[in-house]
Parts: sequence; structure tokens; C-alpha cells
Amino acid sequence: MGMKFEALQARYGDSLLLTFEGDATIRLLVDGGPAGVYRTSLSPRLLLERKTLPRQEPLVIDAVMVSHIDEDHILGILDLFGELQDCEQRHAPWPYRPSWLLHNSLDSLAGEGEGGLVRASGGVTVLASLEGEKISDGIAKREMDPVAVHVLQSYGQGSKLSTLSASLQIERNPPDRSVLMLEEGNVRTLKLGNATLKIVGPMASEVEDLRKNWSEWKTKKNSPDARQALAAYLDDSVPNLSSVVALVEHEGRKVLLTGDARGDRILEGLEKAGLLANGGSLEIDVLKLPHHGSARNMGVDFFERIKADHYVASGDGTYGNPDRNTLLMLEQARPTGNFDVHLTYSAQSCDDTHKQWRAARGKPSFKQGRDSIADVVKRWGTEGRIAVHEGAVQISY
Repeated sequence: MGMKFEALQARYGDSLLLTFEGDATIRLLVDGGPAGVYRTSLSPRLLLERKTLPRQEPLVIDAVMVSHIDEDHILGILDLFGELQDCEQRHAPWPYRPSWLLHNSLDSLAGEGEGGLVRASGGVTVLASLEGEKISDGIAKREMDPVAVHVLQSYGQGSKLSTLSASLQIERNPPDRSVLMLEEGNVRTLKLGNATLKIVGPMASEVEDLRKNWSEWKTKKNSPDARQALAAYLDDSVPNLSSVVALVEHEGRKVLLTGDARGDRILEGLEKAGLLANGGSLEIDVLKLPHHGSARNMGVDFFERIKADHYVASGDGTYGNPDRNTLLMLEQARPTGNFDVHLTYSAQSCDDTHKQWRAARGKPSFKQGRDSIADVVKRWGTEGRIAVHEGAVQISY
């Protein structure tokens, strides 16, 4: 009996598959990456999994978790559920059967019913994707702030996922469809066979703050800049507040799933859950680095307090992730090494993509000594203290 952790090549997003062996094989799928990843990585991996158990038709995926609604996490899951809907409409057998969907919709975080944000915001028509020019009465997409478009598009994607899961009768956030969050003194624990998921984020206090701000905004929604202000607020808040952070435990092994949550919020959640002593440290087997290895909202103390045998950075260099400074913070926190770092793409290809991304957006030119992760990885290889693995990740116990 054992556990396998996999991080697929999901471009600049996340797509993780955890399998737990026991009396039966239990599967947890976490995120599906941005556009195209379902076709290139996730679907082929699930097809391969079907071949390992040819008598299991459809292949059971015990839980599908969407850490939050950003497109680099949710689109591959929408493609998966869309394939199932297509099978249903054609009366064809499903290739996969998800049992649970673990996901906090923006409506549920705000304390609204499904579609509540749309109704409360004055009738903004948000479709599952913003392909048309008009996204609300009298407002053209080209006239809106890019932040607003991004938030509304993410909202539409989350709403589509809710609709699909309901039509496919996939149970969401069992047992009562309530928000997955950490309430002090009450750690929500979900059982998947002989594995457990302990929800340590978002925290109830954060969700309450979001609901308070949302309630205040509704009283001012008719002001000229209200929609843009709401979109900017949600864009700043939702990735952190809606990212489901979970500690997975199986047969004494521990994996921390972080979504795009902030490092300080993760530490606070672990403390409130009683999993991390105040000022102490937590030793785990696998840490999925927050926000694809971004250095934003991270500090050396994060790595001093959460010590893993394996650190996984899922990113291809877009947006500069994984970030060179993240690797240096990890090294500073654990100078003796004796751990493994996993990059879903080679360090050199991440640097190449980072250069192209900067050039395409008119940002300051890529500088080797400031931006390169290949330099750090090469040095680590020479020193022999930190082992680096490049490509799709498989960690087995």
C-alpha cells in the first residue's frame, strides 16, 4: 500500500493527481490547468490510468478539487466535465466518474445563492466565457478595465462548473455543500478511503471579511465606478480567499496543497488548525509551492516553518514562475539541503519562456543574474546538497 503524487505539465497552471492504495485505489484530482492542458496532459494521463484497471468502467475519480476559479486551475476541469456532459447527451458511457467536486464558488464565498453576484451587481450578464463584445447592458468588453474582464470571466467559469456538476449529479462539498473553510476549533476533515484531507484555508475570518465588503459594496453599486471597484477588489482577494488549502495525510505521509494562497495565510491557517505550533515547524513529505513558485507574498520564514522532503513548482516561466527568489529563499531557510526540488519544466525552458513573456509585455529585459533559475539549478547540481528533477513529477511512497 502506498501513495503517489503527480504534477502534470500544465503550462503556467496546476494539475495534480494523487493516488492512494488500500483495499481500493483512491484518486484525488486537483485542478486541470489552463486552456489546452486537458488535451495535452490531463486526458492522456487519465486514459493511461483507465488502462491500469481495465475492469473499472468508468474510472472512478473519488474527488476533483478546484483550488480556486482562476483559469490556470479551472479550465482543464471544465473540459473534463464538458466531456462527461457530451457523453450524457449522446447517451454514451462515461469514461470517468467523479464522485465529489471540492470547490468554493465565488457566490458561496460571498454568501449568495448561485448566480447571486450577477443579480446583485445590477444584472451583469456573465456567460461561461466572454466571447462576445457585450458582457453587460451597454458595456462593451473593450471599454472595461482588464481586471474587470478577468474577474468576470473567472466568475463565468466558476458558474459553468457549478452548473455542470449539478447537471451531472456530482456531489459538491459534501456533506452539505457548504464553503470549504477553516473554522477555529473545528477542522473540516474529509475522508477518501484511508486518506484524509484537512481543510486549513481559507479561514472563516477571511470569508467573513469578504462577505462584509461585498455587503457594503451592494449599498453603493449604482455609483459610476462601482463595478470596476468591485472587480478590482475581487481580483485582489479571490485567489487568496478562495484558494482551498488542504493537508493530505495517508499512512503517515503528508502532502500540503496550497493553490495560490499567500504564505503568511497558510502558516496562520496551519496554526489555527493545531497542525503547526506557534513559532514551531511542520515536517511533511511533499509541498506544492504556492502560486507556481512565485516569490510574491512569500518569505524565508515560510520555508523555515514548513519543511518538506520534496518541493514541487508547477510553472513554465510565464509570469516569471517559478521565481528565482523563491528558490533562493528556500536555500536560505535550509542551507544544509538534503531535500528534492521538482520543476514541471526544465529550468532552461522556464528561463526561455520568462524572457519571451517579458519581451511580449514590454517589461524590463530578462537579466541572468536577477531572473535566471537555470543558474541556481546548475549551481545546486554542482554542490550536491539539493537534488533537482525537471519534467512531469512522480513521487511514490
